[in-house]
This record gives sequence, structure tokens and C-alpha cells, in this order.
Amino acid sequence: MTTQRVNGDTKVWDVLQRHPGTYDIFRRFGCPDMRTGVFALSAHVMKVRWAARVHHIELARLLADLNHEIAQEEQQAADNRH
Repeated sequence: MTTQRVNGDTKVWDVLQRHPGTYDIFRRFGCPDMRTGVFALSAHVMKVRWAARVHHIELARLLADLNHEIAQEEQQAADNRH
């Protein structure tokens, strides 16, 4: 069973900083580049659920894809340690 690492109340900036691989997930769903400029400022305060609502994204699908990417990232890191 996969542990959910990101939920609707997680700030977008925290997700991007802790798990850079999730950037492509946000972009695939139609979110703007949140690494620079005004979008970076909003990402510091915007929760994942708000980003989903603003960009007309199904929250459950976004969370599933983000958490899947994070699980893969963590598994790869664990494999590299062994």
C-alpha cells in the first residue's frame, strides 16, 4: 500500500522543492511554470487543492499522479543506497 505523501493541503512550493520530479506532473495537467516569477510567489501560499481548482484539474487524479511520482523517486533513491 502506498502512503500518500502529498494531500490537498500541502503547499505547491513544498511539493516542488522536496520532489523536483513533480514539476512535470503539474505542467502535464496544465499548470504554469511555478518555479519563477509571479507563479512562484503564488506557489508559496497555494495549496495543491487550490491549484487543482484554479486549473480545473480533478484533485484525486492530481494527487494520485504526484504521489506516484514521489513513490518512484523514493524507491529509486532507496535502490541507489543499496
